[in-house]
Amino acid sequence: MPEAIEAFVKASAEAFANPGSPHQAGATAARWLQKSRNELKSAFGASEFRVVWTSSGTESNHLAIQGLAGSPRAGLDRILVGAAEHPSATMAAESLAKLGFSVEEVPVDKGGIVRPSALKEALSDNVALVTIQWANNELGSLNPLAELAQLTRTIAPKAIFHTDAVQAVGKRHEPLDALGVHAASVAAHKIGGVRGCAALFLSNHCPDPKPLFVGGGQEEGLRSGTENVMGAAAFSAAATARRKQLNETPRVMLDLRQDLLAALKEAAPDMEVLGPEEENEIMGSILAAAFPGTRAANLIHHLEAEGIQVGSGSACNSDSPKVSRVQAAAGIPEELALSTLRFSLGGQETGEDLKKAAQALVRARNALIS
Repeated sequence: MPEAIEAFVKASAEAFANPGSPHQAGATAARWLQKSRNELKSAFGASEFRVVWTSSGTESNHLAIQGLAGSPRAGLDRILVGAAEHPSATMAAESLAKLGFSVEEVPVDKGGIVRPSALKEALSDNVALVTIQWANNELGSLNPLAELAQLTRTIAPKAIFHTDAVQAVGKRHEPLDALGVHAASVAAHKIGGVRGCAALFLSNHCPDPKPLFVGGGQEEGLRSGTENVMGAAAFSAAATARRKQLNETPRVMLDLRQDLLAALKEAAPDMEVLGPEEENEIMGSILAAAFPGTRAANLIHHLEAEGIQVGSGSACNSDSPKVSRVQAAAGIPEELALSTLRFSLGGQETGEDLKKAAQALVRARNALIS
C-alpha cells in the first residue's frame, strides 16, 4: 500500500534510533511509536484498548492465549477454542494441556461458523479462556463475536475472551470497541503494511498476560525486544488508509467478492462456493470455491504461471493430499476440499483484474482436464 511504504521510508529516515534510548534520536523514535499506536487504535475503533507491539499474528495469538490463560487457578481449568481456528491459535491453546488445562474444541457449522448455541453448550463457570476468530482465513466465515463474547460474560464471567482478528481488521467496519472482547490479535501485512509487525490489543479491563519474552522490559514489560518503529508506522498508515476506504465505500470488499464470484461462475458453471451463504456472515475479502475434477495444487501452479496468485483451502501436495483442519471441521467432502481455491481480495482490484483471473482459470482447467 503506497501510504504504508511512504510512512516506512519516512520513519526509517527520522526514527532510526532505539525508542528506549535516552538521547534525542531515541526520543524521536519513541514519539513515532506512540503516534503509530494512537493512529492504530483510532483506525480500528479501539479507544478502550491498549496496544502491545509484536512481530506477527502468530506471536500475538500466543501472547494472548498462553499469556492470558496463565496456569489453572481457582477452579478455572478449561480452555475453549473454535474448531476452525488458525493453527497458531489452535496450537497455542493445545500447549496449555501440559499445564493442566482441559483444552476443548467448540464445533462449527458447515459454513465454518461457531454458533452461539454451540458455545453455550460448552461454557461453564470454570472456563479460563475462550478463543474464537473473527473471520476464518480459509472459508471467509464471520463469527458473531459480540454475541459470543456477551454469552461468555454471562455464563463464564471470569473467563478471558480472545479473538484472532487478523483477517478482519481493516476490512470490516465494526470497531473493536463494539465486539466486547478482552483481547484481539492483528497483523500489518493483511492490510498492506509490512511483514514483521503486528499487535495484540488488550482491553483496559483485561489483566496483563504473562510475557513470552523478557529482558528489556519494552511494551510495559509485556513484550521485551526493541520495537519495530518503521513497521509500526507503516501499519498505522495502512490502517488509516483502510478506515478511510471503508468510510467512503463500506461495501467495497463484498462488492468485489460478488463481481469475482459472477466472473468465476461464468467461467466455471460447475463451481461450488464454500463457506456461509448469508451476506452478514461473509468476509468480503475471501472467496473459497471448489472446482470439481481438478486438484487445487495443480490449478495453483497453472494460475501462477499467468500471474494469478491464489491459495488453497487444503494443505496438499502431489504426493500426499490432505483435507485441511478447517475443511474437516466444516464437514466439507474430501473431493471438494482437495479442489478448493481460496481467492483473497485486497480492495484495490479492478474489473479487469477479476476478468483476468476468471479467464486464467478456464485455461488452467482446460489444460488439466484435456
